[in-house]
Amino acid sequence: MFVSEKQLKKETNRAGDIKTDDAEKTFTSEVKEAPEENPVIKNITEGNILGSSQNLEKRKAMISAKGFEPAEFAYERAIGKNDSLYSNFTELIAVTKRKIGRIVIKSDNKIEGYATGFMVSDSLLLTNWHVFKKQTDAEESEVQFFYEYDVHGHPVSPVIFKLKSGKYFANKALDYCFIAVEPFDITGKVPLSSIGYLYLDKALGKIGEKNVEKLNIIHHPQGDYKQISIRENTFIDIDATKIFYITDTAQGSSGSPVLNDQWQVVGLHHKSIAKMTPDEKNYLDAQDNIIPVIDDKIDVTKVVWLRNEGIRISVILNHIAKEYPGEELLKKIEVPPLSENLNFAVNAADSSAKNLNNNNMSNSNNDNININVPVSALKTDSSIEISLSAKTLRQSQSRILESTGNDKELADSFLEEVAKADKEKAADFSKCKGYDPDFLGVDIPLPKPKKKIEKQIAQLKNKTSELKYFKYSVIFNSAKRMPALSAVNVEGDPDKRLDNSKRKDDWLRDVRIDTESQLFDKFYAKSGFAKGHMSRFEDANWDNTEKEAYRNGIFTCFYTNACPQVADLNGAGGDWGKLEKVVLEKGVKKEEGKLARVTVFNGPIFDDEIDRVFKGVTIPMQFFKIVLWLDDNKKLKATAFKLTQELLVGDVEFDESMRIAEEAIDIDKNVVFKKFQLSIKKLAGLINFDLKYLEKYDTFTAGAGDEEVLITNDEAIMV
Repeated sequence: MFVSEKQLKKETNRAGDIKTDDAEKTFTSEVKEAPEENPVIKNITEGNILGSSQNLEKRKAMISAKGFEPAEFAYERAIGKNDSLYSNFTELIAVTKRKIGRIVIKSDNKIEGYATGFMVSDSLLLTNWHVFKKQTDAEESEVQFFYEYDVHGHPVSPVIFKLKSGKYFANKALDYCFIAVEPFDITGKVPLSSIGYLYLDKALGKIGEKNVEKLNIIHHPQGDYKQISIRENTFIDIDATKIFYITDTAQGSSGSPVLNDQWQVVGLHHKSIAKMTPDEKNYLDAQDNIIPVIDDKIDVTKVVWLRNEGIRISVILNHIAKEYPGEELLKKIEVPPLSENLNFAVNAADSSAKNLNNNNMSNSNNDNININVPVSALKTDSSIEISLSAKTLRQSQSRILESTGNDKELADSFLEEVAKADKEKAADFSKCKGYDPDFLGVDIPLPKPKKKIEKQIAQLKNKTSELKYFKYSVIFNSAKRMPALSAVNVEGDPDKRLDNSKRKDDWLRDVRIDTESQLFDKFYAKSGFAKGHMSRFEDANWDNTEKEAYRNGIFTCFYTNACPQVADLNGAGGDWGKLEKVVLEKGVKKEEGKLARVTVFNGPIFDDEIDRVFKGVTIPMQFFKIVLWLDDNKKLKATAFKLTQELLVGDVEFDESMRIAEEAIDIDKNVVFKKFQLSIKKLAGLINFDLKYLEKYDTFTAGAGDEEVLITNDEAIMV
């Protein structure tokens, strides 16, 4: 499941926002101590950590008082001796979830983000302080109830209420915000009283045994339709102000209630801690690989959640009692709601309204037309008129018939994807030995990435980062979704160039690493970019037999070995590909008809100053090549090149509007190619790889202290 990375970061790893929290209701002064060290909070939390036996006694008493199920049965579940639930558990979910809404944060008529909130009295909503840090932040915002799917999988029309920002009670240290809600929805027909509210109980004993008792969360993660994490979170610890819980499957959402099995609110979800790189810029998966961001979206199913934190509800209640002793609006929180029956978002007393929902109207052919009525309409006393005409039905049928014209195309596309996925799974890498460091008779290790990018490098299950293929290896940058470096051994002996078959590239993803981190057909289709080999097909297309040579060439067609490039830039006839041949012809004497061996390192050069973004992907404007060979005296030599493919500003502009453009760019007509020869030392700084061990073999010597020179013709290349 892909979600907005920006929204995800708002809800996770906000330690920096919380650690210097202020415990005052006005947030003009800085308080440096932790929340529980603040005098105001310390006073209200004293003695609220019970011993194990005392807590379990209170837990048993609390369960008995609720009366939803036999007390002994529920208590055994709380201490880990039983994991069953009575069937009314699901009915209690329905009663509870209706009081929890999606907050849409708006400013200047634009949506700034989403959160979760829940009603705690007949007029007050509770969410996090970091959602609304000041009263004015809520002026344009709203809360949407019933933003969810119905039993048929159809979205329900939400009931929308505006917030009353003038009634605002918040605390930064405890990260809570109570805010009033308008008494009627935006249509003026649905009363807020019909939503109900969750009772907040300040008594202790709502949670039992650590590492045993399960907790529930109802929320709108990243603003999505309402979701319920049922008994997925395990209570692991408690301190004076917070509870801690862990889950393998999901994080909480800002402002969501944390509930026990009796559906009592035990905490206000405050943040989730995910595994990230040390700079907290990238999320890591279970194998410590960076999870790629695709069009500002990230696959949240791959995020590793370390723990969740919630603010104890008893602490919040004690704090507002201390800070706002005479506030009548807050006193309403202490009033328990009336007993409720299950009504699944529809007024149970209104039988006619219930009958309207999901009614079927038959037409003359005995086919059914599903009529979905917004829940908001069912909460009023007014009548509902439904009008259907033959014209409307014909228009609907026409749209259906038009859509079926593409059925074959869609089916073919689906089958192609299935076949491609099967082929990817069947790829056999067991005989792939990869890049040979001793290929030239001198040990030339694969370059190692510097610390700056090492967390961006994909890792295999054995924690290594070298993707081995036939005659070449790749070090892959998951964050950029491209190879960071591709190293290939090139054989010049024509006796091993046995493959004369017609080339047909069949590009696949490498299933040994995260396939979503690799650019594939959907990106390249109609983009104007070609799949540019880093280690070229021709370079690996050699071996002892024709069959092996062909296989080796085909194995260069993995997306892990490709970067978006101008068509034919790196092909057999491309200017970039000729550099290796020029180096050999100038630097090595050869027998008639033969070329020497070379080792080549290739890859992109990422530069924020000149790179552009297309379909959410950074497109490198520069590429590098390091060629290594033995001279006539069997001495190792090396030299480095850089190619720029600078776009002409007057023809193509990658401005902000183009950063998410979906249409193709006719890039071939708008490119200027420039080749440079540069020092290996300078190149190392550009690509963030350790190349120091190659510097002594560098043949490049530039005049006037320059570290790179423009190559205007082949004679200018220094070997």
